Amino acid sequence: MLETLLQIAKENPFGFTFNIRTANQVKFGVVVAYKETQNSFGTEGLKIVITHAQAHDQIVGGWLNTENNQYYFDSCKVFRSRKEAIEFGREQEQLAIFDLTNLEEIKL
Repeated sequence: MLETLLQIAKENPFGFTFNIRTANQVKFGVVVAYKETQNSFGTEGLKIVITHAQAHDQIVGGWLNTENNQYYFDSCKVFRSRKEAIEFGREQEQLAIFDLTNLEEIKL
């Protein structure tokens, strides 16, 4: 799984959301990262994210932070409800969440 996700990150430099159980990209819903996997980057960070995702919602996300040129990985949860996603995002102390359906960042 590690090599697959590293390849997906390489092919999607601006970000991705991937279901490791189904091995499919997630295209719809509102994505929120878990606080426990914040600031995870590089191969070692991705290993931590995969372990967390396997124990939780099976979703791994990645995105390029253009401010420091680091590619970050997160264990994530996907919501259908924007309201529920915002509540969870605040609980997880996130600065922003992402609406995949509308390709929109939601600042918290």
